Amino acid sequence: MLQLSVACGGDDAPGLGGNDGTGGAADAAGGSGTGASASTGTGGSTGEPIPEDDGALTATIAGAGMGRGVNLGQMFESTQHPRTLEAAKAKIDAYYARGFRNLRIPVTWTEPVGGDLLVGDPTVGDVNRDHPRLAVIESVVDYALTKPDLYVVLNAHHEKALKTESRSAVLERLWQDITDIFQTRSNRLLFEILNEPHKDDTSPMPAADLRLMTGLAYAKIRAVDPYRIVIIGGNQWFAAAEVPVVWTQLDEVGSGADKYLMAEFHHYNPWTFCGDNQGTYDDPWTDMQMSSPMQTMKNWADTVGGGMPVYIGEWGVGWQSVYPTMTCNNIRLWYEQFDSVQASSFGQPTAVWDDGGWFRVFSHATGAFDNNLIDCIEGNCTWDGEERYNAGCQ
Repeated sequence: MLQLSVACGGDDAPGLGGNDGTGGAADAAGGSGTGASASTGTGGSTGEPIPEDDGALTATIAGAGMGRGVNLGQMFESTQHPRTLEAAKAKIDAYYARGFRNLRIPVTWTEPVGGDLLVGDPTVGDVNRDHPRLAVIESVVDYALTKPDLYVVLNAHHEKALKTESRSAVLERLWQDITDIFQTRSNRLLFEILNEPHKDDTSPMPAADLRLMTGLAYAKIRAVDPYRIVIIGGNQWFAAAEVPVVWTQLDEVGSGADKYLMAEFHHYNPWTFCGDNQGTYDDPWTDMQMSSPMQTMKNWADTVGGGMPVYIGEWGVGWQSVYPTMTCNNIRLWYEQFDSVQASSFGQPTAVWDDGGWFRVFSHATGAFDNNLIDCIEGNCTWDGEERYNAGCQ
């Protein structure tokens, strides 16, 4: 993917609306699912992980229960929003009340956010357990886990130097410490090892490097927490097409025998429509462009993945980079179709990228949804007129 400006929830490109991420991929993809209750096989927010013979929460059960969800975007990987429990609670509560049942929390550990790091040394990866921002992250995780049936995904988000230099020992130590810190939380807390592993020049991380690094981190997690669900993905923008290239086999992550493993991809396809600062949003995107990355991931999951569940960790449209208010029916149609029609047909749970800025659904300023994209995600929203390419898309 060629980044055009500020993209959808990836890494480090500056832009309006405070979205300092780059995350669109020409081919990334995702979907939604419904099914088993998250309460099945999970402990309390401070209980010990449940042993397998007591019904530990498998990735398949989690994938069926996660349904539609949201990213807590631009909070702990950015300075766009206040990094407080109060700011997070408002968004969590609003989405939970609408039936959203997974929350992805992007966190940058080894790069500065607000001037400091969450680790003692970025060349080591040792988490600073006395850092006040870590205390807030823990409080947000714990609050989210008090919500019945809500799944929480914690990741390593930007980590620019780590990815550019393939710092395998740093990722290994980072997840050793994160696992130790969070090991007593409910098994509804999932670990996503490394978001969008592209280098600083946006080129892909070598697949062999990513497999090695992921395997080392995975081993540290498993040494402490055998039943924690771990999430793997591609080697650049988390595009669907990357996963079959990187994960030609699963030797580094349980050799295909781990029931607590999930795959993730991101869906901003076509990027010319989903990306920010694209000019206008009257692009004639097609159902095939929406569904084909989902099919790519299903094909991989049904073969090499051995039936592994698939999670669409990011998707959305950067509409507010162009428009002050949402009146474009073509964008509304994308949000209407993505989860309720396409992703649900593949059984792939989703998490919309909501940064409170260019990809905004929820407004941090008002503490409410200030456009009707939330209704669209649920599959039924009001249009301005009846034309798909109405005046609001020009």
